[in-house]
Amino acid sequence: MPLSEAALLGDPLLALPLARLLATRSLARLAPERHTPQHRGRFARQPGLTFKELRPYQSGDEVRHIDWRVTARLGRPHTRLYHDEQEQTCAVWLDLGRDMYFGSRVQLKARLGAELAAALLWQGLGRPLWLQAGDGPALAHARRPEPLLAELCARYTQGLAHREAAQALPAHQRLPDGCALHLITDRRTPPPLLHWMGQLARRHPLRLWQIVDPLELALPPHARLPVTSHTGRGWLDGERRHDYAAAARAQDEAQLAQLLPLVKRLYRLDNGRPLAEQWQEGPCRLI
Repeated sequence: MPLSEAALLGDPLLALPLARLLATRSLARLAPERHTPQHRGRFARQPGLTFKELRPYQSGDEVRHIDWRVTARLGRPHTRLYHDEQEQTCAVWLDLGRDMYFGSRVQLKARLGAELAAALLWQGLGRPLWLQAGDGPALAHARRPEPLLAELCARYTQGLAHREAAQALPAHQRLPDGCALHLITDRRTPPPLLHWMGQLARRHPLRLWQIVDPLELALPPHARLPVTSHTGRGWLDGERRHDYAAAARAQDEAQLAQLLPLVKRLYRLDNGRPLAEQWQEGPCRLI
């Protein structure tokens, strides 16, 4: 039976008040990416600019952006064009399917994912913003995330009360070419999503954020936990924890091999810890 809205809002482990998402603004001032390249290529990225395309030189183009290697190879001047980062859309897709409404400790994966989506949108403050959460229509705002966050709270609560929704793929709405797209989901990437990511990767740099619950990777030593799946009911036995952990590692390795050609960045967040703590440390980056 679906829980009442009052019951959902009263449970501190389930509720997602708007104030919680507004508070993530303080995280946006901290850089979540601690990795820095050890070597910058000859054409290192210009400050505040993102590479857009290479084209034959035209009158008025910046001479300092001429790609001399391509020019020498083709025998005709070619120049590199850049986007202004301040005008690039900040795009976020959040999975609110039933697998995200799970948590063994302090929160549901869907709630941690919603907080992460809010922090990423705050990072885009002043730029065009785009959000798709669950199977609802995509949302957009010219500069500010507050209207998007209010709708995000509503969709999270709706999914919490009716947890039968399957994973919804990103909307068919076309985003500006070249803008980075943040995808937030759990550690399992089913074939339909992998196929969709392959299509998206042709036009957008993809940054995948996986929300992983501790119970998905390891069992407590003496646990005996009831589980229900599409094949029936059973038990997770802590005595088999080594086999369980080995199977989880094998799943991760197989998923990583599939994701490597599709994503520019792959991050992993621990659902057993608060977002602020992981953000300040720098999220675990796998790619």
